[in-house]
Amino acid sequence: MRLDLLVCPGCRTLNGNRLDVRTLESRGEWLACDCGRRYPIVDGIPIVFKNPGPYLRSEMATVVERDLSPDVSALLVEDVPDDTPYARLLEHLSIYLDAHWGDYASPRPDPGFALGPLIDRIKGRPYVGVAVELGCSVGRALAHIEAEHVIGIDMHVGALRRARHILEGELVPYARRVVGRIFQPAAIETTLTVHSSRRTLIAGDALDPPLLPDIAERVIALNMLDSVANPRGLLAVIDGLLVPGGEVILASPYQWQSSVMEDHHRLPGADPGLALVEILRSGIGLSRPYDLEDVAEIPWTLRRDARSSVTYHTHYVRARKGT
Repeated sequence: MRLDLLVCPGCRTLNGNRLDVRTLESRGEWLACDCGRRYPIVDGIPIVFKNPGPYLRSEMATVVERDLSPDVSALLVEDVPDDTPYARLLEHLSIYLDAHWGDYASPRPDPGFALGPLIDRIKGRPYVGVAVELGCSVGRALAHIEAEHVIGIDMHVGALRRARHILEGELVPYARRVVGRIFQPAAIETTLTVHSSRRTLIAGDALDPPLLPDIAERVIALNMLDSVANPRGLLAVIDGLLVPGGEVILASPYQWQSSVMEDHHRLPGADPGLALVEILRSGIGLSRPYDLEDVAEIPWTLRRDARSSVTYHTHYVRARKGT
């Protein structure tokens, strides 16, 4: 974990054009700031939010869950409503563990490795010093980012815990959804490891990541623009993390939902990808214009259960920040 790159979001302030930040220090079971704030560490994952109260109230099930066998997990949700926190957690993990790591899962899901076409675009990119992935989920992209140090940020502690164990090369059992609240055992074990000295996983807000500015030579945000309350705000965050000449990799199916963002925050038009390209090329709301290097439409299929999957047409963009 690179504590020298982590800052306290609770006391971070902007004084004119100068950003005042304080880095965090380890205190065993939590990270501490000299402002007095403390941030808990759960199963090796620091939980670092400016205002952790609302987050913990809604996500406590993912924070305090135990590593149970898939059979016991399935039994716990057998007679509870579908929308209970633990049932939702199992469904979420089933979808994204299959999508990210289906090619290393036993038994393999059908459809399998949904993230494959996007990963193919990330593989082989030039080696950089520090790379950040916002919305890293269970960590597949982190395993393919060529960097001295990779930082993964996600709001889902349950996903980050699995990412940590998978990237350490451990066998990770999970419950794969068959239909409704019926699950079957599955497990992931891979050789695509990333040593703990080369990665930092943080539970945090992609719109307010607890990171120093201007630290990354590459920032990745796959299927995130429609998953945050303010996509332009996310672009501004990415711009603030990137050094001049740094690379950004974005992908989104633009599946707008009122429960996630208000209408006025959405990128406009029948093809929001055109608006994204214009924002990057012009530098509107960013520190400078970006040069587009690769644009594509990529399929992304998520398995929900044995009888249901959904395929998105994902707009992929790779661009470089001006110098």
